[in-house]
Amino acid sequence: MSFPKSGIQELRSASAQDSLTLLFAGDFCPRGNAQQLITEGKSAEIMAPIQNILRSADVSMIQFETPLTNADTPICKSGPNLKCPPESIELLKAWGGQVTLLANNHTGDLGPEPVVETIRLLQQNGFRTVGAGENLHEARKPLIFMEKNLTIGVINVAENEFGGALPDQAGANPLFPFYNLGQVRELKQQVDLCIVVTHGGNEHNPIPSPRVVSMSRAFVEAGADLVINVHTHCPQGIETWQGKPIVYSLGNFFFPNVWADQYDSNNFWYTGYMLRCQADKKGIARIEVIPTHFGLPATCIEPLQNDEKNAFLGYLSDISAVLDDWNQIMRFHEAWAASPANYVASFIRKAEWKEDDFQNPDKKQALMPLRNIFTCEAHHELVCTWLKLFEQNRLEKAAEAIPDLEKWKQATFINH
Repeated sequence: MSFPKSGIQELRSASAQDSLTLLFAGDFCPRGNAQQLITEGKSAEIMAPIQNILRSADVSMIQFETPLTNADTPICKSGPNLKCPPESIELLKAWGGQVTLLANNHTGDLGPEPVVETIRLLQQNGFRTVGAGENLHEARKPLIFMEKNLTIGVINVAENEFGGALPDQAGANPLFPFYNLGQVRELKQQVDLCIVVTHGGNEHNPIPSPRVVSMSRAFVEAGADLVINVHTHCPQGIETWQGKPIVYSLGNFFFPNVWADQYDSNNFWYTGYMLRCQADKKGIARIEVIPTHFGLPATCIEPLQNDEKNAFLGYLSDISAVLDDWNQIMRFHEAWAASPANYVASFIRKAEWKEDDFQNPDKKQALMPLRNIFTCEAHHELVCTWLKLFEQNRLEKAAEAIPDLEKWKQATFINH
C-alpha cells in the first residue's frame, strides 16, 4: 500500500495515556552561508519559519553531520572533509531539540580528537548524543532515556566509509548488521520504543537499494518500532512493514550548498522532509510528513505550502509505491548501477592504480576511492550489481529503466 498523498498515515489509535510526539530531521550541516548568519546572531531567524513545528514535539532528533572543531587535521579519505566551528552550536540551540545523531561519514573527518570534542560540546549544551564515542565500545552504546513515562531506546549506525570508531579510537558507530540485529533484540526488551537510525545508501538515488530495504525490514522483524535512514541528500519513500514504519530517507534538513554558484530549484538537495510521529507504549501510532525547503542563500528553513506541499506529498506517495514490488526495487537498482551516475563502476573500469602504488605514501590519497568502493556497503553493493550485469550481458537491458528513474530525481514542483 502506497504512502497516503495526504502525508499522514494512521497506523492505529494511540493510547490516551503515555503518548508523546517525536520529530525527526534529516541531514544537518551548518556550513557555508550559515556561518555568517550564525556569527551575526541570526540563528533564530534560520529556524523561525518552522519554530511552531519544532515546538510541537516532546522529543526531537536530528542527523548532525559535521564535527564541531577548529582543528586542521583532515583524515585521508575520499570525498570532502567537513567541519564547522564550535560556535555553530548556536544554530542547534535555535533548533531546540534533544537528540543529536552522530553516526555518519563525516563525524570523524578531522580525526579522533575532534569527535570527542564534538560529543563533549554537545553534551555540555544539553544535547543527548548517540552514534559516536571515544572508542568502539562507547560508540556502539544505544541511547536510552525516559520521556512522559515512556522508555525510548535509539540505535544509530553508519555504513563503513571513513571516520568509524575502533577499539582504541574515537569515531562514528560503524554498521555491522548481524551485531546490530542482536542489539535491536536486546534493546527492545529494555524499552517501550525501539528506534533504529541508519546512515547510508546511494546518494541522490530516489529509490532505496535491495540491501537497504532488506536490512531495514530485518530491523523491524528484530523488534524495532521505527526505522529511519538518512544520507542520500534526497527524499526516499516510506513503507509499513509488519505494522511498523520504515522511512528510507528524509533528505536534507539544512545543508548549505557550497559547490553551486547558481540556484537550481529542481535539485532535491534543497528539499526534504521532517517526520512527526505519535507514539505510545505499543510503538508508533501515527506518522506525518512535513516537507521543508532551504535555498542557495540558506537564510531559513521553511515548510512547503499549498501546491508545492501537495505536489511533494504526491511525489513521495509515488516513490513509496515502488516499495510494494520487489521486482521494481530490483529494476531501479539495476538501472542505477547501469547509469552514468554509478561512479564506482567508472572507477573500476579505468583501473589506473598499479601494484607499486600501494607502497607509495604519495599515492595513498588517490587510492581512497578504491578503499571506499569495497568497504562502504552502498558502494560495494553497487559495484557487485554492475559486475553481475556485465557478466550476464544485461547492462544495456538494465539501462532501459534509467529514464523512469531520472524523472524522479527532479523536484519540478518547487517554484521558488
